[in-house]
Amino acid sequence: MDRDFPIGRPRRTVPPRAVRAVVVAGLALCVAGGALSPAQADREDWLEERQQAIGKQIYGQRHELEETSERLQAATAVLRSAQVRLATARDKLAQTLGQLAAAEQLDRQMRLALAEAEQRLAEAEARLAAAQSEVTETQDEIEQFAVQAYTSGDPGLMSVDAVINGDSSESFPMMMSSAESVVSAQTAALDDLDAERILVTLHEEQVQEIRDEVAVKRREAAENLERKRDLARSARQKRRAVNQLVDERRDAREDARKARQHDLRILRGMERERDRVADMLSAIRMAKVPTTAATTSSGKGFLSYPIPGAYVTSPYGMRLHPILGYVKLHDGTDFGAGCGTPILAPANGKVVAQYYNAGYGNRVIIAHGVVNGRALATAFNHMSAYSTRVGERVTRGEVIGYVGTTGYSTGCHLHFMTFENGQTVNPTGWL
Repeated sequence: MDRDFPIGRPRRTVPPRAVRAVVVAGLALCVAGGALSPAQADREDWLEERQQAIGKQIYGQRHELEETSERLQAATAVLRSAQVRLATARDKLAQTLGQLAAAEQLDRQMRLALAEAEQRLAEAEARLAAAQSEVTETQDEIEQFAVQAYTSGDPGLMSVDAVINGDSSESFPMMMSSAESVVSAQTAALDDLDAERILVTLHEEQVQEIRDEVAVKRREAAENLERKRDLARSARQKRRAVNQLVDERRDAREDARKARQHDLRILRGMERERDRVADMLSAIRMAKVPTTAATTSSGKGFLSYPIPGAYVTSPYGMRLHPILGYVKLHDGTDFGAGCGTPILAPANGKVVAQYYNAGYGNRVIIAHGVVNGRALATAFNHMSAYSTRVGERVTRGEVIGYVGTTGYSTGCHLHFMTFENGQTVNPTGWL
């Protein structure tokens, strides 16, 4: 297995060329031999103090990062809750808009019904006015009959008077017929007046009924219009409130994200400084490792397997990174083993570095001196625990630590590396 990055932006670690430079520098000093100068010894002490100080700073910064990460998680949860509320509010808004559309449709129907009622009212009022006009005309005619009778006398009496006064008997029937016609006309006029008055009463009742209907429709239309306005106002208010809520939650999450990024940048800088100091210490300590005699001419088989019997899960070489998705160098050989499995020193040497790296996790570097003209060093990564300390000499087969899954790792395994003159090489050439 390789150093696998977690989901999200990969954390930077010490570039392989930086490690190579440290190993080359240290082993070059090793080749030259000789003891460290007082200045170098003072620098080693200073670097050790600096290493301890950085470790404390990293511990505190990780605590800060945990707090901002918790803030980000909380803000994200609140934002998701607000987004759920937004979805609910959108559903309610859609429902309200549906009600608004129904209210608008009802308003149009009410307007049409009101217009029809008003038209019927106008027609009824016109009929009422015509009926009232006819009543007036009939009343005028009757009044004229009354005036005429008053001034000219009753037609029937006039006929009798003509007989008494000795008028011609021939004219009497004509006078009687005329009198009867006048009386019939008066009677008909009175009957028409009664009928017209009844019709006026009916028209008045119809007009009042339609007026009441129009008043009700106007009131209902006004109430529906007000309800429509309330729905529209409510829909707008809900939309504004929910959008404001989501914006506030999104701003809070963005602030938390920026705070976490800030803390993470500081932590990464501290980790880079820690790794740089550790590599500088490794270079100084490698200078103290003596030259080792070669056991074979090619170096093949010089190193023992760090976990006897373990199977290789991922060999050295170019491969498609399972997380990053692009081809890159897998700079060691992965041995599959359960966490806590002992890791053995592959040859005699000196522990020159022991520290945590963001990518490699807990790691140990052992310098084996110069073998067949090549400075040889081995590195053990993702360990769960150490059983050695920096400066300690180890012998082949000695337990130096235990398998783990620290750093960028997908599971328990040992990522075993070999360096020749500071360059990573395929470990199988030395095993």
